[in-house]
Amino acid sequence: MEGKVGNVFETQFRYAVRNNRYPSAPSNQTNFQDNTAVKPSITTEVKEKSVNHILRNSGIAAGIGVLLLAPAVILVSKGKFPKISNYLTKRLNKISTKIQELKAKPQMTRVEMAYLNSLQKTNKTLNSAKGFLLNTGPLKDVLFEKLLRKIGLGKVCNKVTGFFEKMAVKMTSIAYKKSNNAFVLMKDNFAQVNKNLLSSLDHSKVVTINGVSKTVAEWLGTAGQKLSEIDTAYDAFRPQAVSKRYKWLRKQFNGLGDVVFDKTYGNLKKFLTSPRSWTSFITEDLAAPTKIKFARNISNKKRIITSNRTDTAKELNRVVSDIESSIDMTHKGSVDLLKQLKKTISGFTSKDKPQPKETILEQINAIIQDSANILNDSEAKYSSITSKKIKKSLGNIRYIISTDKKGKVEELLDIYKHLLSKEDYAALKKSVEKSRVAINNAVDTESDKFVDKMRDLKAGSALSDVGIGLLFPLGSTAVAISMADTKEKKRSVGLNLGIPLLVGLATSMVGTVAMLAAGPSMALGLVTSTITNQICSRVDDRLKKKDAEKNLAQIQQNQATTTKA
Repeated sequence: MEGKVGNVFETQFRYAVRNNRYPSAPSNQTNFQDNTAVKPSITTEVKEKSVNHILRNSGIAAGIGVLLLAPAVILVSKGKFPKISNYLTKRLNKISTKIQELKAKPQMTRVEMAYLNSLQKTNKTLNSAKGFLLNTGPLKDVLFEKLLRKIGLGKVCNKVTGFFEKMAVKMTSIAYKKSNNAFVLMKDNFAQVNKNLLSSLDHSKVVTINGVSKTVAEWLGTAGQKLSEIDTAYDAFRPQAVSKRYKWLRKQFNGLGDVVFDKTYGNLKKFLTSPRSWTSFITEDLAAPTKIKFARNISNKKRIITSNRTDTAKELNRVVSDIESSIDMTHKGSVDLLKQLKKTISGFTSKDKPQPKETILEQINAIIQDSANILNDSEAKYSSITSKKIKKSLGNIRYIISTDKKGKVEELLDIYKHLLSKEDYAALKKSVEKSRVAINNAVDTESDKFVDKMRDLKAGSALSDVGIGLLFPLGSTAVAISMADTKEKKRSVGLNLGIPLLVGLATSMVGTVAMLAAGPSMALGLVTSTITNQICSRVDDRLKKKDAEKNLAQIQQNQATTTKA
């Protein structure tokens, strides 16, 4: 047959094999003078074109599966399209501010009234779009899991989800391993500094630090004690403690998919007719109380070791961001509450003139009291789940501020700042900062990314990732292979299409489970797919060349036999 499977991929793969890359075997008409060979019939040619057409379409479909469907599945399965969702949030905030400004006017012109009406409709439309992006993932995941369990694949569901859970736990363990290595190095640095100071300073010299006067020997003794306390506190981030927290979290999230199903498909009419229930991220709202409790527990243990005002500011800003994502920006009272909350937080975290903790706590308590009326206001139409999330978050802000204080590492640095030269202190602080960054990153991975991943897995995300993101291109490839009418074509389909697709998708999904951002995860998948395609194309080239040489040798042998006869 004249057509080769390489034609199918010429427009899709840069290194696809072209028909004329290797010399084809001589035709029968060219080599036999008697012209007795039978030419391919019209039916055969039509069939060959039909097969190539099907192969081409299958390849295109599979390519679309990688370039379009797979990223959508990965992004939606995480419950949100980060960039689009953030854009919509910003637009909604601006529109809501403009709506409040127009409503505050004593009188409006007809043009302003028309403008207000237009803004309100736009606000409603954008809220609907945001809700669609937020909830497409959970709605898809829980339904797909229900269907699989209905047809008796419960054990398969458990194994797939369990596998992805183990990978997420593994990535958390890797983050803590890096943190532990940095922690050991920090301890060694502190121990060495203590040793050097003991041999170089006058032990009886009195030094005043933060209003407390002690001899150098006493301060070094205090430093040694704090270092021992840090080591004990770090037990909370060693494998046994991390494993214990994982088991607790898994238990808390068991059945989350059933709850999501009951709140959506189980009560579909109420879900669709209640904007506040479907324009907020339903699985995140349901998981919020558990996530707050889990994160607070880890944060408490971490802050014993290290905590400064920058850490506190980041923690507070994260909670405020969560509240903002749930606030009804069309409700004036809610908008005012959010503004007051941000102003209060900025007063506490300000580096120039921070307000006293007592003053900040009074303001936070007033905000919490005001929120009770706002969350119950019929105009705002907050769902019970969203109200509970906001209340928990406000309470968490009060707790973070009330318990804010320096960690043991910061207390140690205060001591050494008064005992070391500026150069030696700067070097010590630099090495300590690496340890602080490592443990903060590990804690963030466990308390935020890991919790979100467990939340999604318990709602069925792994099943839809595998079922839709992997089986679709696999099915397309299987169709292409089954329609190929020679083993050479089947082989080429597998090498040029099947293997690169599967490698790319597998890498991408592993990156997602490893809690990489969606962009880097997909980029990694595309890179591995491209590299694999290059390798497979070269392998296919060699195999085709060998086939061509083998066919040529066979034809020459047949010619020699015919000539002798």
